[in-house]
Amino acid sequence: MHETLGRGYARIDAIRAARGEPLATMPEPSGPPPDRYNSVYFTLFVAGTAFLLPFNSFIMAVDYFQHHYPNSTIMFDMSTVYIASACVAVVINNLLLDLFTYNTRITFGILLSLATMLFVAICNIGWDGFSTNVSYTINLVAIGVVAFGCTVQQASYYGFTGCLPPRYTQAVMAGESAAGFWVSLDRIVTKYGFRQPRRSTFMFFVFSILILLGHSMLHHVMMRHPLVQYYLRLTNESRHKRRIQLHLNPNEDTILMENEAGDAAFGVLKLQSPALSNTGTAEGENAFSFANPVYSPTATIPVTSAPLASPPPSVSEPSASPSAVLRTPRPSYKVEDVVFESPERPTSWRSFKRGVLARWAVARAIYPYMVSIGLVYFTTLSLYPGIASEVPSCRLGSWMPIILMSAFNFFDFIGKIAAAWPYEWSRSQLLMASGLRLLLVPLLLLCAAPRHSPHIVGDMYPIMFSVVLGFTNGLFGSVPMIMAPSRVGRDHREIAGNMMTLSYNGGLLSGSLVSYLLLSMLGPPAGAPCRIYPTPLLPTVPPVTTTAANVTYVLSALH
Repeated sequence: MHETLGRGYARIDAIRAARGEPLATMPEPSGPPPDRYNSVYFTLFVAGTAFLLPFNSFIMAVDYFQHHYPNSTIMFDMSTVYIASACVAVVINNLLLDLFTYNTRITFGILLSLATMLFVAICNIGWDGFSTNVSYTINLVAIGVVAFGCTVQQASYYGFTGCLPPRYTQAVMAGESAAGFWVSLDRIVTKYGFRQPRRSTFMFFVFSILILLGHSMLHHVMMRHPLVQYYLRLTNESRHKRRIQLHLNPNEDTILMENEAGDAAFGVLKLQSPALSNTGTAEGENAFSFANPVYSPTATIPVTSAPLASPPPSVSEPSASPSAVLRTPRPSYKVEDVVFESPERPTSWRSFKRGVLARWAVARAIYPYMVSIGLVYFTTLSLYPGIASEVPSCRLGSWMPIILMSAFNFFDFIGKIAAAWPYEWSRSQLLMASGLRLLLVPLLLLCAAPRHSPHIVGDMYPIMFSVVLGFTNGLFGSVPMIMAPSRVGRDHREIAGNMMTLSYNGGLLSGSLVSYLLLSMLGPPAGAPCRIYPTPLLPTVPPVTTTAANVTYVLSALH
């Protein structure tokens, strides 16, 4: 028994009977409220779209940034700054997990992202009154701030959906892919509709800001939904109140006390029965044991011995007559026990240490899923958006990176939808699939290296590799995130979601750093005109020389 839990011992039934109170009964567990019209699912889908929309908006404006900052590594720099800031945000979010609620953290992220997007759209794109170097720096600082706000939202949402059924985690991940698909479609429409690059990019950012505003309103409505409140209440109860199972030895003289707080909850008392004893001694007759027929669940024997000092609470007291018969065909040993841990200040060292140990225990339980998702996003960020934006095309020109990114985003969306398929992926399958994706790195790299003459020529090959990269990213980037929270207890699911987000961002950061190494393998920018690959000549019929004699012969033959 843990003395630090502040438990005492007494007979609950006797105390409540003396007070004249009715005995408490176990409340029937009620199911969660229904998600009518799938409103919670839809809101979380929009949330997944919203917190990745700013990053995707910066990335899909690749044509504008490459035109505005020629001969620069703008796409690589934006990707690296975003991921570095995101990793810092994940660590801070994990440390401050217990200080702020879901709603506070998510609202902070929404306001930070929205304010930054408005500033970039109005001041840096619409007005465009800064010099090239200052504008370049503003974009990098802005994407760093956006990354912080979006990642706080992302980590909080994954911790939040870890407390809900798994389908809601899949909704967030499908929304992430929808963000890429939406901005790809939006960029194609605005680029085609507005010929001037600055105007088309400004309208592109305006549409993204409208989505963020809609998400902000939907989020605050969702947090008051009965389904959300139900699961949050369960999580808070399991986090602040611990119910344990009591394993009492049958010859233990132990009785339970009512908790001073008076809050009713039920523990479980397991009475372990040894083999029946044939000793027949007086000590054995009076011992607290199932060997004693008095306490046998199916016994019907006269009680002649003295009553025990501590009978089980639910067993009826024997009658005053010594020859009375105790009939207990199947007694119910129900023990009411409340276990409270004294609340501590969240900032205390003991609480911090316990939080670190809890995260370590969760990481040990879900480390295959953490490794799997880290490998998936390491491969993706090694190639996207950096190397994908460097693949040349003489036919498509500036449309080539947009088409490659759109193909990636569309099939990433399909892959995340496929993750909802009811198939139980094993840990070894996930790790193997994540490792095989590394083969895409040299394949797509050879489509862009060297710049003056890539080894893999043609437009279809890089598009096909982008399709495979996107679909596998959506599928194997979602399944570990969905499965990991179910491998731990309810009170640790938020921690599991945050640990998976930490591994996810670790893969993103390492992949973005490797992309610089791959960029150096492309060689210097090609100054020569785009290389034209000749089309093979088709077989042709040799020309026929016509003379007057041949014409006369042909005409006579026809007649």
